[in-house]
Amino acid sequence: MQTGIVAASRSRIECELHENRPLRLVDAEGRRVQCLTGVVWITACGRHKDVFLKPGDIHVIPNCGLVLVEAVAHCRIWLDLPHAFDYAQHRTSVSSISARLLKALQGLLLRNRLSTHGKRT
Repeated sequence: MQTGIVAASRSRIECELHENRPLRLVDAEGRRVQCLTGVVWITACGRHKDVFLKPGDIHVIPNCGLVLVEAVAHCRIWLDLPHAFDYAQHRTSVSSISARLLKALQGLLLRNRLSTHGKRT
């Protein structure tokens, strides 16, 4: 199963995560991850300890390096959108931002699917 977007608002998206399918974040310092269901495992570059979130827990991404957000089994999270997606600040139409976000996430999922199918077991 792949990471999927369940819902979106102006400032964050709800994602469904699965074990062994980490969500890769780069340049995400200050963005919040909130666990809605299940258990979330967060590993941040330069940090010696991983973070585990239970439903209701929130973690703020500590730096701009690579951060992996993964489900211990199956979970759902809220993830803050980057400030670049602040509609009022950039005066960009909602449909344009939604289309760009969707295109970027589809590219991520396609690359993930291609790399998964390219591996031989």
